[in-house]
Amino acid sequence: MQLIKVYQVLLLEDDESSAKLLLHTLERYNFNVTHVSDGQAGLSKLRSHHFDLIISDVMMPYLDGISFLQKAKEQVAGTPVIMLTSVGEKESVVRAANQNISAYLLKPVATQTLLEKIAQLLSLKPEMIVDKKQHPLEVKISETSISQMLMEISGCPGKKAAEEIYSKFAHTLAGRATFSNLRIHLKTDFFLEVSALKILDDLVAKITKHSQIRSHSLSLDSDFFRETVSDLTPFPFLSEVNIISK
Repeated sequence: MQLIKVYQVLLLEDDESSAKLLLHTLERYNFNVTHVSDGQAGLSKLRSHHFDLIISDVMMPYLDGISFLQKAKEQVAGTPVIMLTSVGEKESVVRAANQNISAYLLKPVATQTLLEKIAQLLSLKPEMIVDKKQHPLEVKISETSISQMLMEISGCPGKKAAEEIYSKFAHTLAGRATFSNLRIHLKTDFFLEVSALKILDDLVAKITKHSQIRSHSLSLDSDFFRETVSDLTPFPFLSEVNIISK
């Protein structure tokens, strides 16, 4: 499977219900959303993160959307910006920040309208926007030798998937004390979940703690590792296993 890009989105929205709706809409697809509730917090995020897209409300506390864009002019140069506007706001927004805004959407935003606008701004073909619900988690475990097992994982995991995967592994392993080596093959759609590496770290911790398989006898194989340079330092258990990247 071709590696699927997860697009980084900065969302500035102080209304809790509107923010939840946008988060639910975007994170169903291959978008990782960083949400802040005011422009000042948005400026802080820009100092330490790269974003493919910015979605901002106009009226926010501390620093409104217009002031945010004016102060972040250099940081957001070249980054598409969608401004969320209410009835009566658009004319003043156009005058104040015309040079910084790629598109305006009237609140409340329809899901399809938002996705179409994002696809246009990021030049995404239909197949480049992936619905995670079309990629359910699947785990297959087989024996490759008297001492080695193969675990094949595909689909987008939930945030607590480590427990689900380990449970299936433990059930298969029950009563089979001869297995001391494990190879895990991960399809690239597993990494649609932004916490995939944390899930893997938790899984490795459970396996090495509750079975005879040690870190040096555990291998991870995925096109993701071939195509993506990942810092595994924050994941102490994952950083000890064999990553097959070539």
